Order: sequence, then structure tokens, then C-alpha cells
Amino acid sequence: MSKQLKIITFSRGEARSTFLKIFFSFLFFLFVTIFFVSGQNENSYFKKSSIKTVQLYKLGWKMSFPIIQLNSDDQLVLSFDDLGEDTKNYNYTIVHCDHNWNLSDLLETEYMTGFAQNPLNDYQFSFNTTHIYTHYKLVFPNQDFQILKSGNYLVKVYEDNDKDNPILSWPFMVYEPLVQIEPRIKYSTTSSRYKEMQEVDFSIFHPRFIIDNPSDEIKVKIMQNGRLDNQVKDLKPVFIRAGELVYDYNRENVFEGGNEFRWLDIRSIRFAPEYVEAINFHDPYFHIELFPSSPRFNKSYFYKKDLNGKYYIKVREYDDADIEADYVYVHFSLPRREPFNDGDVYVLGGLSDWKLNESNKMIYNVENMSYELTLLLKQGFYNYQYAFKKYGESKTSLKTLEGSFSQSENDYRILVYYKQIGDYYDHLIGVSISNSLKRTAP
Repeated sequence: MSKQLKIITFSRGEARSTFLKIFFSFLFFLFVTIFFVSGQNENSYFKKSSIKTVQLYKLGWKMSFPIIQLNSDDQLVLSFDDLGEDTKNYNYTIVHCDHNWNLSDLLETEYMTGFAQNPLNDYQFSFNTTHIYTHYKLVFPNQDFQILKSGNYLVKVYEDNDKDNPILSWPFMVYEPLVQIEPRIKYSTTSSRYKEMQEVDFSIFHPRFIIDNPSDEIKVKIMQNGRLDNQVKDLKPVFIRAGELVYDYNRENVFEGGNEFRWLDIRSIRFAPEYVEAINFHDPYFHIELFPSSPRFNKSYFYKKDLNGKYYIKVREYDDADIEADYVYVHFSLPRREPFNDGDVYVLGGLSDWKLNESNKMIYNVENMSYELTLLLKQGFYNYQYAFKKYGESKTSLKTLEGSFSQSENDYRILVYYKQIGDYYDHLIGVSISNSLKRTAP
């Protein structure tokens, strides 16, 4: 039987339609690919909209970063509120990640022992609050499971047994102290940036830990306060000495000094503290109107002790802030004669989970000539700043609205990861947490 070649012809309209279908299918594929690839990094840890006030810290120190030492008695505390009247059947698990927060190649049995999935049974109902919520708390590692490997982790909370759709995914770290990090925080050595930038140099000492190929086996990350947008990554050692790796740059490792954080005190809904213009009750909820904020880019630096962007939950009139602190609507405003035409303004800090998204982006009100934002916050004491992000860029600038000063006080974390050829995961072998006020002379 002879084979015939079948020729298909298209009209111009059909060809255009076919092209558009292929084109949009390609765009959809590209979007899905980008979403799933980028969705598994640290910048994409998330919570469901009804989940509020997520805190993860070392047991005994609420202001700490969520970092514990491997094979120690250290534990972490995860707490959060779920708005609504009903309790949920929540379970939790942990997953191991590489240094870029992509899922690692380790099996569950390789990085943990015990039960991989466990119920979250510690919860309390809110009491005498206008917003009804359930407060959940988890202390781990615990009798149900222990952690076997160092590195980056995500703790995930999900409803019933639906592990593929967690309502909460939050990062923490486990380190093994195999190297010593010596930070050197100073004013920028570049003369044009001396007054506004901070430089973070450091050395990694490893006299008893063999590193054959530092440039490939070692990954470092520098983080300022809790920010995710301005991390410094992928630095290579400038000098390699016997038992020491030296990271001494003058451009790649600089950060805006920024300014001291603004503060917000909403521990009481009876008395208006500084910066609060009015406390109003619009049935059924409380609203707190802040005085309009003033930009600080044109003002001199003034030191004021702060929490470096963190917050703590507290209510003046009651004893148990976990369940007696109420949720209130806080209204921010930042006057400006006209809106920016090249970027957006965000309220940045722990109160926004250090993220830059629609929930903490300010909207310009033409009538009031002001950037405005309303956040639903639990009663407590908060730090925040106004950050400006240009279109198309991932990093924000504090200098535009807050000013930037090399004298500002900031916390810096230096994380050192190690992965030898043939390893299946990134070991976190060193952690340094330091403060810019303890800087060395430039």
C-alpha cells in the first residue's frame, strides 16, 4: 500500500488563530515553569490569608532568629493565629532544602527520625476580642521527631492530610559549628558611599575542618536584619590561607545603612500613644489612625534604640497576649505631592513578613496627596520602614524615603554552607550574628 503525504492548508485567519494558541500556550508553560521553580525559594515562603502573626524563634528568646544547633537541646517555637470561629485539624511536617531553598535530594528518613507527619494539638481560643481567632503553638524538635542533618528547612502546616496544599510554610535553619566566622562591619571603603553604606567583610577559620576546593564547596550568604530582598550571595574568597578564607570586598558586600526603624505601639486600644492620631471603633472592629509620616531622607541621622524591624505581641490591659490581644486595623499614610512614576512604596518589616507584595504595597490617594495602606495587626509593639522599589528591580531602597546613614544600627547574619563533591545536601557549617554598632575601624 502506498503512503500518501497529507497536506493541510490554513486560511490567513486560521493560521493567525493557530499561532495565537501556540503563543499563549507557550506563555502559560513559561509562567507555570517560573512559578514552580521560583516558588520553592526563601522569598516564596507563605501563609494562607486567614493565617496571621506567624512567629518562629528559638525557645526562650522571642527576638531571636529561627536558628538552632544540630545535636543540641535547642528547640524552636512556631506560633500563629487562624482567624475565624472554627478549629482546624492541622498537621505539620518539615522538609529539607538546599542553600537556595530549593527542595534537597535527601529522603525524609535521611534528615529526620521519628514521625514525619504529626498533629498540631496545642491551640487556644481567643478571649474577649472583636476578631475571633484560634492561637496555635508548636515546640520542636520534640518527642515525635528529631533532626539528623544541618541545613535549611521549612516547617509546613496543612489541614487534615493534604500535604500538597499547606496553609503555612516557614523557614528555619539548623547548623553544625564546624567553622568559626569573624565578621568585620564598617563604613564602606568606597569614598562616595562612606556616609550611607555599611560594608560586611569576614573571615572563615577552619583549622580542623578540611576544605579542598573553597570556591566550589563553600557558599556564603549575608542578610541584613530580616530582609529578603537585599541578600548578598555567591561571594568567593578573595584570599585562601592555611585554615582561613578571607572575604574582603568593597562593592559586592555593601548594604544601605538605612535609618533607625519607625515604631508603632498598639498595645492599648484605650490610650493613644505617640504617633497615633485616633483610636476609633467602627462596629464591630477597632481602627487606629496614625499621624501622617514624614520622609526622613532630608534629615540628619538620629540614633534611637529599636528592634531592627522585629515586633512582639503585648496587650496592656490583659495578661495573656497570645489569646487576649485583639486585631486592629492600622492606617498608615505617607504624604507626597505626587506619586512616583518609576516605582512603588512598601511598608517593610516583620509586620509584613519582610516581603514586597500587594498586601503591604501602599496606594497613592490623589485626593489626600498621600500614599496609604491599611494592615490588620495584632496588638503589640512594631518596627517598620518605608521602602521604595523601582519597577523591574527586586531590591528596595531605604534611602529614597528614610535616608541612609552608615551610623545606623543593623543586625547581620553570615551563613556558611558546605557541599563536597558527591554530597547530596548543603551542610550549614557556620553562623554568625553580629551588630553594626560593634563594627571595627575602617
